[in-house]
Amino acid sequence: MSSKDVIQKSVCWVMLVFFLVGCGTPLVTSTLLPVATTLPEPTDIPPEPTATQVEPSATPIPPTATPTVRSLTATPTHVFTLVTSAEEIVGTWLGAAFCIRIYEDGTLNKAWSLDKLDSHPYAVSKFWFEGTQMFIEEITVSGAPSCGRKIGIYEIRLLENDNIQISSIKDQCSQRVNSTGGIYQPVD
Repeated sequence: MSSKDVIQKSVCWVMLVFFLVGCGTPLVTSTLLPVATTLPEPTDIPPEPTATQVEPSATPIPPTATPTVRSLTATPTHVFTLVTSAEEIVGTWLGAAFCIRIYEDGTLNKAWSLDKLDSHPYAVSKFWFEGTQMFIEEITVSGAPSCGRKIGIYEIRLLENDNIQISSIKDQCSQRVNSTGGIYQPVD
């Protein structure tokens, strides 16, 4: 290989490296917003005197840039109404991992799938409302850890899209919190 070939290949490699480095995404990006750095033009007309006027300093101080912190994720806001009675939520509801059926008589069935809600629910609970708080107590459990006689306190929100959101207020039974809390959509 001639020295001319070696030089040409070396130049090609260097150009390729510069190209790849130039096309890369910078590791750090600035979140500073541009700030005007020019001062206002002086005018020949003096300002009107006021009782609180402060004499201007002899040396104007240029403005400084202030970093702005922006949130990368927006927190969604839900418009909702708090549920105060079983009648408002009677029906079958489908969540991310669980299904629930709420009855007018104050019972609630939970199952892994819709077809097991009546025939083989893994949990049957009784519930009642005191104001906007729903109290839940386990009646029977099969195939899941039992909460015993512990009573959980929840809040149910009727969302504007006809879904419900069940949120734990106070419950010492983590299994019930994990299998009850969440957003559910109605099943027709």
